Amino acid sequence: MKKTLIIVLGVLSVLLLSGTAVTYAMMQKEVTISFSDTDETVTVTVMKGTLIDALEKEGFDKKELEQQYKPEISWNTPIQKDTNVHLTCMCEVTLKMGAEDGKSVKTTQPTVKEFLEEQKVKLSKNDQVNAALDQKITNDLTIVVEQIEKRVQKKVEKTDFQVKEEKDPDLPEGEKKVTQEGKAGQEIYQVTALYKNGKAMVTDKKLVEKVDPVHQIVKVGSGKKEEEEEETADDKDDTELASSGGSRIAGLKYSKSMNGQATGYTHTGNPTATGNMPKRGTVAVDPSVIPLGTKLYIPGYGQGVAQDTGGAVRGNIIDLFFETREEAIQWGRRNVTIYILE
Repeated sequence: MKKTLIIVLGVLSVLLLSGTAVTYAMMQKEVTISFSDTDETVTVTVMKGTLIDALEKEGFDKKELEQQYKPEISWNTPIQKDTNVHLTCMCEVTLKMGAEDGKSVKTTQPTVKEFLEEQKVKLSKNDQVNAALDQKITNDLTIVVEQIEKRVQKKVEKTDFQVKEEKDPDLPEGEKKVTQEGKAGQEIYQVTALYKNGKAMVTDKKLVEKVDPVHQIVKVGSGKKEEEEEETADDKDDTELASSGGSRIAGLKYSKSMNGQATGYTHTGNPTATGNMPKRGTVAVDPSVIPLGTKLYIPGYGQGVAQDTGGAVRGNIIDLFFETREEAIQWGRRNVTIYILE
């Protein structure tokens, strides 16, 4: 009898324990929590607990969570069934547009792309962002948008014509006659510039069209007079005087003339090669062609003195000083006759 009672009590105990275990298992709920600012997920088993209870059970700080995240359900909502809950970060983001100072913005947008759309930032195809557009928004993230602008324009540069002299026996010796007027050519360039936040970054210059200049042709007489009178001693003296010092330009005697090119320059703040500050009439020359101190006359400019030198002044190229940049630019580069005054 006693054995039967013990067996019955044992069976009843097993049944009671099994029922308790089943009931306990049924009361447990599994909640999976995801975050908008990270790929991390947290899975917690709770029994009659709330969302905040589940997170605190995993070691999260309640105060920090409530300040940082916005949950899909209330923090104090009891977990009634197995569920998934998403927490959206209320992140502090710094947005910096180009050279502007950054501004701090609170956002719940999940990615950089959606954040920029929220801030009404329209990106051009050349703009650069320091973060991938699909990157998750995290707290204290700084997003920098570099504004890249592409500008394309045409630039026209003139090319000077050359003066070509041809001997002509049909003209008296020394006489000159222009038979073809010179015409400047031009080179047309496509200039592409990239500007980063308003400042030039890269410039590319490409020749797209070229018009060659038309050379000026000057006939120079090489013929002799058919009748030459016999020279007397006095006539010979007069001829020598004329060839050595009788030639004039603008009323000034000159000993020599040469064809060359003249450019314009203006104040640089530096003295000339001869130690003086430049002024109207200062001419930069190649001393191996025109010695410093030589008095000159240049049609269209007037009298000058060779007082300066320059890196680009070589051979028959001279540089004329002007008081203003505008005058120098207006002069440009010209073919001229350079007269060496006595």
